[in-house]
Amino acid sequence: MADTGSPPASRPRILIVDDEVNIREFCRLLLRRDYDVATAEHGLAALDVLQSQTFDLVLTDVQMPHMDGIELVKYLRARVLTTDVIVMTAHATVETAREALKLGALDYIAKPIDADQVRKTLRTALELRRIRHEKEQLSDLVFMYQFSQAIAASLDIHAQIEQITLFVGRRFVPAHIGLSLIDSDHEALVALIGLHPGQSETLDHIGEATLRTRHRQLVGVPPATGERLIEVCLRSHDQPIGVLSLARSAEQPPFDAAERHLIEIFASQIAASLDNARLYHALKDQYEQMIAALAGAIEARDSYTYGHSRQVTRYAVRLAMELGLSDQDIERIRYAGLLHDIGKIGVRDDVLLKPGALSPEEFAQMRLHPQIGVRILEQIRGLRDILPIIAAHHERVDGNGYPLGLRGEEIPLGARILAVADAFEALTADRAYRPAMDPEQALQVIQRGSGRHWDAAVVEAFVRLMQRERLWEQAPRLQQRRRAPIPIEVE
Repeated sequence: MADTGSPPASRPRILIVDDEVNIREFCRLLLRRDYDVATAEHGLAALDVLQSQTFDLVLTDVQMPHMDGIELVKYLRARVLTTDVIVMTAHATVETAREALKLGALDYIAKPIDADQVRKTLRTALELRRIRHEKEQLSDLVFMYQFSQAIAASLDIHAQIEQITLFVGRRFVPAHIGLSLIDSDHEALVALIGLHPGQSETLDHIGEATLRTRHRQLVGVPPATGERLIEVCLRSHDQPIGVLSLARSAEQPPFDAAERHLIEIFASQIAASLDNARLYHALKDQYEQMIAALAGAIEARDSYTYGHSRQVTRYAVRLAMELGLSDQDIERIRYAGLLHDIGKIGVRDDVLLKPGALSPEEFAQMRLHPQIGVRILEQIRGLRDILPIIAAHHERVDGNGYPLGLRGEEIPLGARILAVADAFEALTADRAYRPAMDPEQALQVIQRGSGRHWDAAVVEAFVRLMQRERLWEQAPRLQQRRRAPIPIEVE
């Protein structure tokens, strides 16, 4: 039978495993003054003790019935990584010691046992254990700092998912990682990592039990015993927002108490970062809906230009990508494309909707729309960085554009891109005063204006892009009819 007392938990805990009762009792009496000591008569009995108790160190004989010391070392190193082991052997050969150390034993003691040698070996082992734990704690602190820096560096949920997978996978080496998040409307749980990423489950109400059930269905949590499964409800502002699960296979060691504590810390950082990203994207969606509503305000006045801003934006964004602009610059161009004609709200209906050519006075009115647009949008702080693009989207590289007569690189690159996209869309769409032009002919018109009306490098990239991808075929309202080239002053 195993001797398993329950002395104070503050002292190091030692398990003595030996089939010789005299050696077990000798070690227990020798060590009980400084340590909590339990005993077991062989490896199998030790496993029973280890199921219910934790120990800092196991001191085990090698030659035992039922399960010998070498097998016990293998078990400890595979299943109980937090417990160190020292072997005792009456056959203190180099081969025996080498095998034990190779399998993960911290040290070995030769029989017959010497009391001073036992005390010294244990003190050394426990000191090495203390130093190792301090290093591990420092390593975890550094790891947590690196993780917090990495996950906070972006408000993009996909980038955060990559960091979560990388860091959690590296630190905990699970066979399974599952992550789910409640959507911004609080109506569904969405799988971010797992068996079915991107799929969602409707939530009747938000509670931890419901979240865990939906999470398991979405991410495909594998069957795992409690010791090899961690399932944490992510919380932000004391409200559940998702679930994180980790699982290890039967061949892997179970999660220990330190790992479970650490994953709780990881989960709190994950929850905060994902919630910030979720809120950011919800605000961004509202922001973009506001922009679309502003763009629709001018298009609602003129059926001929309905959808114009959206199609210009599609062309301009693809052209910006073709030119290798940054994601931030592309986003600015996208917003500017949607709002570039917002100033036409301030143009009189008799000018804006006139079916024929404009008089000089009417054309002067029309040319005010970039400045009117800037005055409208400058009241919105978040749109101020796109105002130079909107203000200059009718400037020409030869200086003959409006409103300021800028030339060349005085015109912001975003405005030069938008000008080409705007011209092509206008040329290939029906207007009140003239029919649509064939797209190939429109490209020829733009090429003839290269270096004079439009930036030559931008025109070259646009023509290359359009000939390769024929983006006009994706324009739902484009009338593809071949017509003779018509000289047009593009508004």
